Amino acid sequence: MIQNFLMDFLAVAGANLFLKRCRKMRWLLLGAAVSAVLGLCCILLCRNYLLYCLLTHFLINTLMTVICFGRCDRRQFFENWVAVYLVVLLLGGAFEWLQESGILSKSRGVAIAAAVTVTCGLLRYLGRRRAFGSHVRRAWLGKDARRMALSAYWDSGNQLRDPYTGQPICILSYSLAEKFVDQTKDRIRFVPYRALGAEDGLLAVMDVDEMILQDGRQMRRYEHMAVGIAQKGLLEDKEYDLILHASLG
Repeated sequence: MIQNFLMDFLAVAGANLFLKRCRKMRWLLLGAAVSAVLGLCCILLCRNYLLYCLLTHFLINTLMTVICFGRCDRRQFFENWVAVYLVVLLLGGAFEWLQESGILSKSRGVAIAAAVTVTCGLLRYLGRRRAFGSHVRRAWLGKDARRMALSAYWDSGNQLRDPYTGQPICILSYSLAEKFVDQTKDRIRFVPYRALGAEDGLLAVMDVDEMILQDGRQMRRYEHMAVGIAQKGLLEDKEYDLILHASLG
């Protein structure tokens, strides 16, 4: 029972951290305790294995999720339930693998601690990927008859503005700028900038007629936007092509 309580608590705590729900510790402990007690009752009273699996995976886990995360809309509830269930599977899978592989078969406590460490590391990685993904958006640039679709990343640290016009400046990768910019038609100006750990320099900037950002199901359109051209190699190995200004978040 103590092991089940610890595993359930780690599952809801991991989901709480991953989803950034900021639920208080007492609710997580209460939900894990109720789940552990009901799980023990199922083991003692339920003789049918299929019924036991249905009760633990759907009824008890659902009740634990409701207790831990409280009342919410259907979408949030589904996210909470899936996150808790996935963390339970990760913990259980890591624990079983460590024991069956013989790596930590001698000590059950050490195996549990190792499983928790592996799961926490994976959750941390997934959390970073989730945070990164929430800042990446589809974008389109338009200039005269030219159109370009690309991937844009919202960066709260990009506070660069044109000191002459006050326009916020987004940064486009050098490789895409080569394809998009028409050297014979587009007016390029140079804007002074300062980057952390680098000397002051000049950034090549052009104006585009429009920029469209897709934020979920919403499409936002901006006119007469300033786009700077990044140094060669700066964004070529990134998962995005354009760094958005902080004001566009």
